[in-house]
Amino acid sequence: MILLGYRDRNVHELLCHEVARRAGYYDRFGVEVRAVPAAEHPEASLSAGLGGSLVESVRGRRRWRAALVHTVHPLFWIWQREERPAPTVLAGHPEGSIVLAFTERLLSRPGSGNAAPSILHFPAGDDGDLDRLEALTSGAVDAAVLGSNFAPSTLSRLGLTESLFFGDALRFPTAGVAVDLDLTSVDDPSVRAVVAAQQAALLTVRSRDPLAVEVVASFLHRSDEHDAPRFLEDYLAPQYGPDRADVRAAGADALAWLTEEPHPAGTVAADFYVEVR
Repeated sequence: MILLGYRDRNVHELLCHEVARRAGYYDRFGVEVRAVPAAEHPEASLSAGLGGSLVESVRGRRRWRAALVHTVHPLFWIWQREERPAPTVLAGHPEGSIVLAFTERLLSRPGSGNAAPSILHFPAGDDGDLDRLEALTSGAVDAAVLGSNFAPSTLSRLGLTESLFFGDALRFPTAGVAVDLDLTSVDDPSVRAVVAAQQAALLTVRSRDPLAVEVVASFLHRSDEHDAPRFLEDYLAPQYGPDRADVRAAGADALAWLTEEPHPAGTVAADFYVEVR
């Protein structure tokens, strides 16, 4: 049994794993894979959350290496209540998280206009997204960072307004398959099989296959029958499965930002992305 650790059980991280499982791609390549919460399973040799894995590598906590990147478009949004065009308080992610780092980076961009709002920190994961949404709809905050636990169309129906889509504003490899080099090798046959199965899943996502719609729907909160197909069409099918050049360029930028050092594409620090298929 191969354990694939996830940092948030949502569409963003687990779409390709769940498609590979349901479509029988893992069976086809002769592997059995189980997705588990990474925080509870440090023995998991694979990670679906590349952003957090890169941070751990940069900080010397674990020796991750990316073997496959699903997307370089982070699936996070800032949503606002319509009556508050200039938010002063934003529900965000925990201190030290990669999503909080994204948020602070985007809010501090030159020319962003209004003063950056103060950030209230909520937990990561499913519960955190639900709590941030509740804080926003109740009026406790003016805006909230929400991820792929909710389809954008769902939030629009609640009367919320999309202020910013992270995937339009920055490129960062955020989901895929990373390998802990202290536990296994990128070239291990079982790892190669997992990568091949998830590459097949990427093609299923890009083709708008009904199975992909079914999988997306299984992760979404408060959705109706229209939300999953629209989410797949608008965000997932066009943005999942980047080419290697895009991955290397986005990865180099990510490392340069996190380490505050230049890492031109092709000479990426720590070789985090060097084995990406």
